[in-house]
Amino acid sequence: MLHDRVYEKIVEDIVRDRHFRMMKKVYHHRDSVYEHSLRVSYLSYKLAKKLNLDYISAARGGLLHDFFLYDWRKEGKLRRKKFFEKHGFTHAAISLRNAEKHFKLNDKERDIILKHMFPLNIAPPRTAESWLVMLVDKYVAARDYLV
Repeated sequence: MLHDRVYEKIVEDIVRDRHFRMMKKVYHHRDSVYEHSLRVSYLSYKLAKKLNLDYISAARGGLLHDFFLYDWRKEGKLRRKKFFEKHGFTHAAISLRNAEKHFKLNDKERDIILKHMFPLNIAPPRTAESWLVMLVDKYVAARDYLV
């Protein structure tokens, strides 16, 4: 994976999960949601460690932040959706529901997943780890899109 044994141990149950691995077939800009989520998770983990934050929750929440399990580009073409029903507004809650079905989450991880789309999702992140993952996700998504 990334040759960081501490990180790999933290996330190994998630990356081995067959549902999580399905994200290799769902795309986020040019790469899969799986690859995007790994980048968000690992950078969040590294920064959280440097900032003396809960790097375990940052790594796990970052990995599951886009655990929505559908192709949002195709989904949007199946039927017209009202503005606030579109993927950008709804996938955080869907990702949290999916994550809770498959993994044991703590409150920080739940907040990370649910609030990563702030300000599209109106409620702001409650923890420093949630703010960190939200900002890292925006950075990684912009980099994925532009590079």
